[in-house]
Amino acid sequence: MIKLIKAIALISALFVMGCKDDYFSDDLKPNGQSGELGITTMQYLQNNPSTFDTLARLIKLTGLETAVNEKGSTFLAPRDFSIHNYFKLLYPDPANMPATLDALPQQEKDKIAGIIKNYIIPKKEIVSSGLATTYSYEVTAAGKKARFNVVTTDYLGNVNMGARFVNFSLNVAPPGSKEQYETVSVATTDLRSTTGVLHVLASDAHIFGFN
Repeated sequence: MIKLIKAIALISALFVMGCKDDYFSDDLKPNGQSGELGITTMQYLQNNPSTFDTLARLIKLTGLETAVNEKGSTFLAPRDFSIHNYFKLLYPDPANMPATLDALPQQEKDKIAGIIKNYIIPKKEIVSSGLATTYSYEVTAAGKKARFNVVTTDYLGNVNMGARFVNFSLNVAPPGSKEQYETVSVATTDLRSTTGVLHVLASDAHIFGFN
């Protein structure tokens, strides 16, 4: 009976999310794909609407397709579930939420453009094999400092044991202040498109824009 109740609750949650397709759509699972994609980064996002529908639409809305597809760059893709949580923070009262993404105020569209740029590392292909447990630093397309490192821990927190995964961190401190990094783990690494490298970010503990 408990399993049946959980299944009904899950189906209900998915139905509610489907009704809000103007804002997000996410199957909440890593896509599990790796290797050569044979298409551009933008085409990959558009070809996977269950995970990146809203992200792809926001990229188009803000005119950042060229930046995302810049040759030799890295894009760290936040999934739609992370974007959904961003909008929940932005509009805690659903009655105030614009009906569509196009209806967002221009000020908010400009802010979202800046956020997306922080997921782009221009003219630099970052792959997991080139990373270490120590930090390496890059600059995002928005001009913010980002860092990457590899962490190997098991479910008990034991270092150098268990799965190996990549962390992506962004300096969220105001200019001139002491650096302060927010971190998100990478769920799927090293997807290689015809334009660059793509990493899919975990969505369980990450909110779009590192909010």
